[in-house]
Amino acid sequence: MTQSGCLRGRAPAWQRGAAGPRRVLRVRASAGRKEIWLQTSDKSTFTTALESGGVSAFVFGPDPRQRALAEAWAGLARFRALLQDDRGALTERDGGAAAGEVVRVDGAEAARALEARVAAHQRSAAAAGGAAGAATGKGPGAKAQEASGAATSVSGRGSSGVAADWALVMDASDWKVIPAENLVALAQPSAAGAQAPPLRLLAAASSAGEARLMLEALEAGTAGVLLRTEEPGQVRELVSYVSRRAASESDSPANRLPYIAAEVTAVRALGVGDRACVDLASLMQPGEGLLVGSFARSLALVQAEAEQTEYIASRPFRVNAGPVHAYVAAPGGRTRYLSELRSGDEVLIADAAGRSRPALVGRVKIERRPLVVVELRCPDGSPASLMLQNAETVKLLGPAPAPAPAPAPPPAAAQASASTPAPAQAGEGTADKGAAGTGGPGAGGAAGAGAGATWRAVSVSALAPGDRVFVLQAAAARHTGIAIEEFILEK
Repeated sequence: MTQSGCLRGRAPAWQRGAAGPRRVLRVRASAGRKEIWLQTSDKSTFTTALESGGVSAFVFGPDPRQRALAEAWAGLARFRALLQDDRGALTERDGGAAAGEVVRVDGAEAARALEARVAAHQRSAAAAGGAAGAATGKGPGAKAQEASGAATSVSGRGSSGVAADWALVMDASDWKVIPAENLVALAQPSAAGAQAPPLRLLAAASSAGEARLMLEALEAGTAGVLLRTEEPGQVRELVSYVSRRAASESDSPANRLPYIAAEVTAVRALGVGDRACVDLASLMQPGEGLLVGSFARSLALVQAEAEQTEYIASRPFRVNAGPVHAYVAAPGGRTRYLSELRSGDEVLIADAAGRSRPALVGRVKIERRPLVVVELRCPDGSPASLMLQNAETVKLLGPAPAPAPAPAPPPAAAQASASTPAPAQAGEGTADKGAAGTGGPGAGGAAGAGAGATWRAVSVSALAPGDRVFVLQAAAARHTGIAIEEFILEK
């Protein structure tokens, strides 16, 4: 029987089992690190994957010569080996437990059959979960624990012979993205309810770029990929991408950019220069922007044009980043020159709380505009500077100023006369020269630094000595955007 034939023949592992509830399917959302499996016959690719620490399993088969490599390479290191048979079933080399199934999708009919199978199990799982809850009459927590225990009795390691982390691997031969999106959509957590144990849905890919498409299908993507390659570089590229994505999705303080607060020492108007507006294929909010600067060692956070004004509509995809010579932060700790950015390149969006995410460049607009230079002094005394267009919509992000101390209460004798407030003088109020927020996108944007504000955006037209802005310090010496160790003097 062919692998595609098993769609209509022998039931997969997640449909089989002893007495009790059938295994429930549910895809995990983007939470958690994406998983990488590797299938290769090249020893150098295999050792590269081992050394990277980013590959969790190695698949061997169904060709007998390829399966034999599992034993031949067993002495190199300890690793998880999965053996694939002619029907696509995956079993653990150690212990023989069923670990998953590779399902061949070689056309529209096979794709529809797989989608129908997943959808049917989602409906069945939802109905079974509701019936079990009604029968027991227990609380939500107890019912969830009971459902989890039932699933473990079917899928856990033990007498059932099915691994607890069983996975379904979609192997599409022609159309790849649409089948992956359909499966991710059908297996959303809401389809089977919160009691359902998650199905680990993986997709086969022949390159790092193709794997990335699978991991980003419908944004959440598959839980992982099975990379089939004979090139070590493809493994390194994919492991690097998964590591960067995990860091960008984590809200751990350890993964945030370590800003320092640099003090503005001077703001000077200059002549005309070629400045670059970077239009991204992603939307930004107040408090988000790009890290740019004249020196790679100190990059300031320039806010996107995400605020609405009475003079011009917001452009939440745009950062007016400065003249063409400036550096801009890119993923992986690299930098790029604004002048070399092209459509399809990647840059790093950062927010006022230090969170970051990669984004694609849609286009770069270079036009001649009047410039201003902002000179800075870092806490260690080192100087830094950046040039920006001299326009009210260009804003730097920095820490919100400390709130003013509360005034002392009036003496008891004067309280009566002070009970009636005096009329406000012209110009008084809560307006500040920057928009303020409380720690990240979506938290700020209102004028004035309210209680709890941690950042503010200040226009270069209002920036003055003594103001503070966020700066990311990094290695000064660069070679093609990569940080290196060598002597360099920038001024």
